[in-house]
Amino acid sequence: MSFPDVKPSKLINSNRAAFWIPGFAMASWGPFIPYVKERFALTEDHLGLLLMCLAVGAALAMAGASYLINKFGCRAVVRAGAVVLALSLGAVTVIPDFYILAADLLLMGFCSECLSLAANINAGALERKLERNIMSGLHGVYSLGNTAGVFIVATFLSSGLTFMMGNLLLTSCVFSLVVILYCGLIASRYLITDTSEFNQVDESSEDGAAHHKVFITKLIFMLGLICFIMFMVEGAMMDWTGVLLNEVKGVPLSEAGYGFAAFAAMMTVCRLTGDKIVATLGRRRVLVMGSIFAACGIALAVMVPHPMVTLVGLGMVGVGAANLVPQTISYAATERRIPIARSILIVNAIGYIGVLLGPALIGFVAHRIGLENTFLILACMVLCVAVISYFNVRSGSIAELNAAAKAQHSA
Repeated sequence: MSFPDVKPSKLINSNRAAFWIPGFAMASWGPFIPYVKERFALTEDHLGLLLMCLAVGAALAMAGASYLINKFGCRAVVRAGAVVLALSLGAVTVIPDFYILAADLLLMGFCSECLSLAANINAGALERKLERNIMSGLHGVYSLGNTAGVFIVATFLSSGLTFMMGNLLLTSCVFSLVVILYCGLIASRYLITDTSEFNQVDESSEDGAAHHKVFITKLIFMLGLICFIMFMVEGAMMDWTGVLLNEVKGVPLSEAGYGFAAFAAMMTVCRLTGDKIVATLGRRRVLVMGSIFAACGIALAVMVPHPMVTLVGLGMVGVGAANLVPQTISYAATERRIPIARSILIVNAIGYIGVLLGPALIGFVAHRIGLENTFLILACMVLCVAVISYFNVRSGSIAELNAAAKAQHSA
């Protein structure tokens, strides 16, 4: 069986552990970046190339994760990925060579993305089994892992436990490794072990025999386009809101980080409560209304000069955008014409292009038309998400969509 015969709460808790690991691990790495820069005497461009290894590793995972998950199951991928990710994170503190460190970060990026994809695929299959919305809450756990990782490691480092050559692991890193290994090896024991049950395609239509040869459908492409836009927006919130507040709104550099904090805090809260919102309003309304609300938040943050209004606008973006990516991935799992692992992988892969291109593309455009106008273009792109969602996302709960698919199959 793909799922053990246990309570749904245990199945969901194991999926929560899988989402927690990549969020917590990559956030735990963040506070070490200044120490790595100092240790190897890196210039900004060399540091940028080093950090690019994480992105390259994640991109490689897009090519290999589907094979690994289909062959070994989500639980095995999460367990192996957690162990390798923990060891790679610990190795950061003792690796003496720049090029070895680059290879280590490449491995970290690969494992982290494999974990994220396995967690999303497991969640999509679990939603289909339980016939209830859980995806937003699970992505909220990922966001909580991000927050906890940064806070815990930063607290250790600020308490005087500085980077020391020769130590096997920093105390903060040891703590992070214990958390990652516990979640990966123990808390994840009820993840999927066999994905074949959830990779069956719908052959009920007249051309059903050809569905096995379909790599991507129009629906999956449109959902990937939504993720592309929203990943770009989320990257803009992380990388450019501080610049917006400091250089455009005149906020001191020491306080410019509050913009992303407002966005991230509201996104985390709304993701944790998102499943109830989706159950009440419906998936299509959440996607359409959320994208409109996020676009209005961007416009408010840019067009009103007062910094406090900008913070309110960025918080609105967090509220509106919170459930767009989780519900897009959730809806991709309902596509019956291609295997669930492939549909979720493709949607994430198209979205990840936004992660890679977004920060540089925004900087390129902002240099020519100004950061404010660039943010307004982002707002227009988010409005496109509302249009795509309205015309491509069907109304109805997961149970109703499952029932419709079963009826079509039996017809």
